[in-house]
Formats: sequence, C-alpha cells, structure tokens
Amino acid sequence: QFSAGGIVKLPKFEMVMSKSEANNKPVLAAADVHIVTVYGRIYCLQLDRVGMALNLYRFYRDAVVQQGTLPVYSSRIAVSAVDNIIMVHQIDAKVVILYDVFMDSYAPISAPLPLLVRGLASNSKQAAQPADQQSSAYGGTLYGEGWNFLIPDLICDAENGLLWKLHLDLEAIAASTSDAPSILEFLQRRKSDLSMVKTLSLAIVRTTILERRPITLVAKAMDIILDSYSRSMKTVGGAAGVRRTSEQNQQSSFQPVEDSRVVSQEPPGTMIGPVINTDSASGVESRQSQSNSGVEHGIANLAAHVDRSSLNTSSDSDGITNTSRAVSQATSSSQISDATGKRPQVVGEDSQPLASGTSMQHGTHVASVAISPIEMVQSVFVLVEDEMMGDPAYLIAVIMEFLRSLSKAGLKAPPDLYVMMTALLACSNRYAEIALFVSNKILEPSRELAMQLIELGRQHSLTRKLGVDMLRERCLHHDYVAALLQDGYYLEALRYARKYKVITVQPSLFLEEAVAKNSTPNLAAVLSFFAELTPSFKTTLDYSRYRHILLEMV
Repeated sequence: QFSAGGIVKLPKFEMVMSKSEANNKPVLAAADVHIVTVYGRIYCLQLDRVGMALNLYRFYRDAVVQQGTLPVYSSRIAVSAVDNIIMVHQIDAKVVILYDVFMDSYAPISAPLPLLVRGLASNSKQAAQPADQQSSAYGGTLYGEGWNFLIPDLICDAENGLLWKLHLDLEAIAASTSDAPSILEFLQRRKSDLSMVKTLSLAIVRTTILERRPITLVAKAMDIILDSYSRSMKTVGGAAGVRRTSEQNQQSSFQPVEDSRVVSQEPPGTMIGPVINTDSASGVESRQSQSNSGVEHGIANLAAHVDRSSLNTSSDSDGITNTSRAVSQATSSSQISDATGKRPQVVGEDSQPLASGTSMQHGTHVASVAISPIEMVQSVFVLVEDEMMGDPAYLIAVIMEFLRSLSKAGLKAPPDLYVMMTALLACSNRYAEIALFVSNKILEPSRELAMQLIELGRQHSLTRKLGVDMLRERCLHHDYVAALLQDGYYLEALRYARKYKVITVQPSLFLEEAVAKNSTPNLAAVLSFFAELTPSFKTTLDYSRYRHILLEMV
C-alpha cells in the first residue's frame, strides 16, 4: 500500500478455492480479484467460480483475514463501491446486489435490482422523459461486452464512448423494503444526498406510526434516530477540528424537480473528460458530464431489520444531477476522489488494519443527516397527531417510547411534546395519569406544559391546580399572578406580587376584582399598594378612576 506514511508491504496469504472434478488445481485469474475500500477499510474480494461465492478478505498491516462470503448467481460478476456500499453486479442476470458491511453483516440490503440508465438526453425535452424511456434511448446494451468496470464507481463504455459514474438512489432503496429499523440504520450511515437521507428517515418514521406497526418496532426506530443524533452531538462537541466530507447539492436544468437533488462526495482530485453514468431500478444511477463541477418507563423491546435497494443509471451533459428513483446513481463529475494522499488509519483490536486513504470518519457527516428531537416533534408527531386522534392510546404509547429513547440517549424532549401528550391523555379522560406523570417528572415542567394544564383545568379542576403549582415552582411570577387573578384570588395574588416585586401585571386587573367584591378596604389597600410599588401609578388614568370610585363607595 502506498500512503503518506510510507509503503506498506502486505503479507502473503492463501485464498479459498473450490476444486472441481475436472480441475484439481483451480486457477485464480486476475479478473477474479477486486480491491475495494468501504468505511476506510481495505477489502479484497475474490470470486470462487466453482463454489459460486465471493470471498471477502480484510487487509491488516500484519495479516490478511477472511471476513465472510457473499453468494453469487452469475458466472460473470463485477464489483463497485459507492458510498461505502459494495455493489456486486451479476452480469449474466443483469442485476445488482448491494451489501453494507459496516456491522460485519453480509446479508444483502435488498433483493437483486436491475440497472437503470438515466441522463442520456441532450436537451430538456428528452431529459424530462421517464427513466425507462431514457434507458431505451441508450443505444448500447446494459452490461455489454464493451463495459469495463473501474473500481470504485466508474464504468467505461468503450463501444459508445461513454464513462458512467455510479451513485446510490436512496429513495428507491427505501421504497424497496418494509423493515423500518434496518433501513433507518442504513440511511444514517450514508453520505450522499444528505437532505434526502433526512427526508426519507422522517417519512419512514411517520409511515411506521400511521400504519400502527408494533410498538417494539417503533421503539427500535426511535432508538436508531436518537442514537445517531446523540453521536453527532458528541462528535460536534468533542472534535471541532475533524475534517468534514465536502458535499454539494447541484441541480441539472435538464432534470425534473423531484430528480434534481445530487450530492458530490468526492474531494477535488483527478480531472476527467465527459462522463456518463449508469443506474438501475435497484438504486444505481449514472450520468454524463462535460464540465468541472428523563424517562425509563418504556413500553417495550426493540427489533427489526430492513431490506433496501434500487439502482439507476443516467447521463447528463450539463452537470451533476441527482435522480431519486434509483438506488445507485452514476453521475458524471470532473472530480474523482484521490484516495492516495491520506495517512492510513488504525482499526481493529489485535491487528492494525490498513486504511484506504479516504476519510473513514463516520461521525463527520452525521451532524448533517442526524434528526434532532425538535425535528421529530415537528415533522413526525405534529403531522400524525390529527390522523391518530381516533386512537390516542397508540400515539401515547409511541410518545412514551420516544421519551424513553430520549432518556436513554441523554437528550431532552421539546416542551411541545409534553403538551401534546397531555392533550392526548385528556382526550381519553386519563387525568389520573397526567397527575402521575407530572408528579414523577415524566412530563418535565415548563411554561408551555403549565399553560396546557391550566387550559385542561376547565374540565378537571385538579389538573388546573397542577398547572398553577407548576408556574409557581418554575418561578414564572407574572403567569402565576395572572392565574390567581383568573381564579378570583386577587388578595393572594397581591401578596405574591408584593413579595416577588411583580410589576408586569396591570393594576387594573386587581382594581377590577376589588370593585367586583364591593369591598372598600380592599380597594383602598390595592390603590395604596400600587402607589407604593410604582410611584408613577398616581399619574395614570387608572389611579384617578378607581380613586374616584373609592370616594363614592365611602
């Protein structure tokens, strides 16, 4: 390995080769060995043609260790690596299988998906065509004899003079599976199209709730989202100097609006000429370009896994564009990542693995894709509340799981969430639970929650008292005095205002109450109080008016 730290000579190792009856000495062809980099780790993928398997070996400085085996379903394959996803092209079957080895899992992300060509059009009219028409407009043959796969993410189409660049279309991958927790984990690790990652993640959580999926599954999804956000906050707070991956969203003038989001992840590097991209309905996209551009009371256990993937292909002569219908995209870009100029990183326990040279700082992009608790409330709970009013018990259970996940991640819940939960409990006449949650601080005290409790107190007096007491405990003096006045306790409110020097409440409110009681001593006491508290009060119209009323009462 050539790196900034020097040259590392890899140790010798033997590859697993199945023997056939006809050939007791299997031959290892150069075309059967592929080197890829994912998550900063260097892997060697070796095709065993007899065993119909793809063996994975991870390179360490002092050893090469076999990590797993991937099945193959074609006598001819090609390998690509896009956004830390291993793409195994089954050439004979003309499909792509996607693998994410971040957690040492060797199960495919989704079912095999076909490759889709996009972006071949040279004018806006053609560019607006559907992806299937764009694929038919491509004059060549998908996985033709003239295709040469260049790791990590390029395809050289020599017969048609095109260079394709592969990209993941996250929207298509997300649509290909119903395993919400698994796909959320997948999305939180992606670096491409960060805005799409967040949009898809929020949509998946909303759909999971609206479909009333099992609470354990929803809880798992909540844990994934909040764990990602918690890690992102720690990364931002503890590693201010970490270099972040550069991502740019560009929009092609020849692409429909919904397909206009694109992220270029490669740092400035080698410049190349026109590039063409190839994608598939499985999630790969290709394009052509000619320019340089605190609650532990949870409801349940967690579970689940998700399958996803789609591939598209597209080419665009005006720049990098993003097609959201494919799992992987190929976009022509004049910048290709240069993976050789960085220092190797050490990963592992016993051995030191070889780093690819590309940044493997997984946390460097999390801050962009992570979803905050406020975003969860605004983009999930608020949007599903109206549709869930017919079954508030389920939404209450979901919110309880969200609070448990927040507590587990060490995060605070937005006050609006407590307000929503209190309203849902009140709709079900579960006032006893409201009192229990407030007393046990499951519902964190706040002004917003206190005002909500006071509002609900119109139907339940004890709930109003909880809100008033919360205002006093939070030292919200103005609101507490106003609440006492609404309840008719104006003398108590007056004493409280004098004790805490609350001068923001209008004197007329106290004076009106005293007049309503028809009590001359009380009215005189109120006038005297405000005259002493605020000397300028004697010059106001309220003082003149109520002093005149006092004289008439005498």
